[in-house]
Amino acid sequence: MISLCVTYFSIMIISSNKKQNYVPQFKARKIAVARPIVDGIKKEIEIYQISAKDKKTFDKIVQNTNIAHLLPSKILEPNFIVWQRLLEITRDCIGEFSHQKIFLALHDNKPCGVLLAQANRKKAEVITFVTWPTAVEQKVKKAGSALFTALLNFANKKKIKQVNLEPIVNGPTDAVGFYKSHGMDFPDKYASKMTAWRSKITETAQKKSEELNYTVLKHPIKVNLNNRINFNEN
Repeated sequence: MISLCVTYFSIMIISSNKKQNYVPQFKARKIAVARPIVDGIKKEIEIYQISAKDKKTFDKIVQNTNIAHLLPSKILEPNFIVWQRLLEITRDCIGEFSHQKIFLALHDNKPCGVLLAQANRKKAEVITFVTWPTAVEQKVKKAGSALFTALLNFANKKKIKQVNLEPIVNGPTDAVGFYKSHGMDFPDKYASKMTAWRSKITETAQKKSEELNYTVLKHPIKVNLNNRINFNEN
């Protein structure tokens, strides 16, 4: 996924240190809520859809998320860099190509994951996908599943024929296993990308929605996340 985005946008230059004299709005659309039972406790994960207009404010999330500090101690340092870079690439890609769909996950008013995809009428391509703890050693379980279910529900609603992605195969988690459990698979033994076709998209979207107690809001709510998100540095 990293190489895909870098290939598409290698000319892009982002200066995150530049002074930002603006009043951020961050008017996201709350589109769904997942309420999975995790360790006997009901956990509420809110899913928002943001747009290219939210790029500068999303940068505030990036600047205040130190994944090396948040990730469990058993994960090696090189993987901190990979995860942090994924988050930065997500920011850099926002607004840099057409037909973007950006889903943001919040738990207890703290960002805990983001998925950015390019989607047209025929297919959706996952560009970046990353989750992170909301505090040291406090991973939000099912946040990744809730985000991916948001993409599958979107693809199902729009009758998109296929969803594609290139998994990180040497990362700190079993990415391939996660995607297989969400309807994705390699079309053959030589493929580097995983795919879910139309029937699998529908089947998995329904299955995961039930597992996560995932509710799509019939009327998405416009929310100013500046008044909701806890931007304290993690």
